Amino acid sequence: MTRLGLIFAICTAAFVGSTSSALAWGQLGHSVIAELSQRHLSPAAQAKLKELIGDTSLAAISNWADDYKFTPAGKNTYRWHFVDIDIERPIYDVALDCKDQNNQGTCIVQGLPAAIAILKDNSRSKEDRLRALKLVVHLAGDLEQPLHASEHNGDQGGNRLHVILHAKRSDGTSYTRASTFHSMWDDSLVDLQAYSWGSYADSLDADPLPTVEAPPYDEARVAAWANDTHALGIRAYQLLPAGTPDHNDSSHPVEISNDYAVAIKAELDRELVKGAARLKAILEDAFGSS
Repeated sequence: MTRLGLIFAICTAAFVGSTSSALAWGQLGHSVIAELSQRHLSPAAQAKLKELIGDTSLAAISNWADDYKFTPAGKNTYRWHFVDIDIERPIYDVALDCKDQNNQGTCIVQGLPAAIAILKDNSRSKEDRLRALKLVVHLAGDLEQPLHASEHNGDQGGNRLHVILHAKRSDGTSYTRASTFHSMWDDSLVDLQAYSWGSYADSLDADPLPTVEAPPYDEARVAAWANDTHALGIRAYQLLPAGTPDHNDSSHPVEISNDYAVAIKAELDRELVKGAARLKAILEDAFGSS
C-alpha cells in the first residue's frame, strides 16, 4: 500500500471508530498493534490477508469490532472485549470471570478463540471469515490492555473510577485530561507518547517482535495470556495514589501525576509490541503460513 493509501485508510478507521463510546486502547493503540503485526507478516500470510481485505490495512479495520458490539448482530460479542478478573485474585477463574450476561457473550478468553476458529475455517464464507478477522485483530489488542483483564471491587475495569491525569508529552509539553481510569489506559497514556500513532509504531519497531508460543491459540493459551495481562493490571492499580477510592464520581476525581506515566512507560511499550507479536502469530497460523 502506498503511504497516501495508508494515511487514507487510517483516517477512515478513525472516523468510523469515533462513533463508539468505549474504545480499548483507543484508536491509537489498536492501530499501532495492527500496523506492527502487518509489517512483520510473512509474504504467504500477506497474500492470504489480501484475499480477505484487498489493499485495506489491518490498522484500518482494527476498531471495527467496537462499533459491531453495539449492533443487534454483534450484541453477543460485547463481553468478548474483556475479562474482569479482580485484582485480589492472581489468575483467571472461568467460573467467576467468564459468565454470559444478557446474551452479550462470555469473555475475551472464550471470544478470541471462537473468532480465530471461524477465521481458520476455509469452509466458511468470505463474509464470515472477514468478520472474524476484524474481531481477531481487535480482540488481540484488547487482550493486552491491563484494564481489560482486571477490575477492583466491581469497578468494571476502572470505568467507575474517575481521574485527572497531569502529565508531560514525549516532547515535554503539558498534558491534562479528565477521564475514567479505564479510559486513561485506553487513550491518554498512549496519546502521551507521540502526536502520531505511526511515529509511535516506528519507535517500537526499532527492535524485533518478541517470540510467541507455538499454536494452538485456543482457550487455554488465551487464558494464560489474560493472566499475563492481569499481572500488569494489578500493578496498574497499585500505582494509583494512596487513598484512591474503589469508586467515585466525576465531581471528585483522583489526581494522577506524570510519575504514573513514567512508571508504566516501558510496560506500556511492551504490551503493544507483545500484542503485535501475538496477533502476527495468530494470523500466520490461521492462514497456514507458520
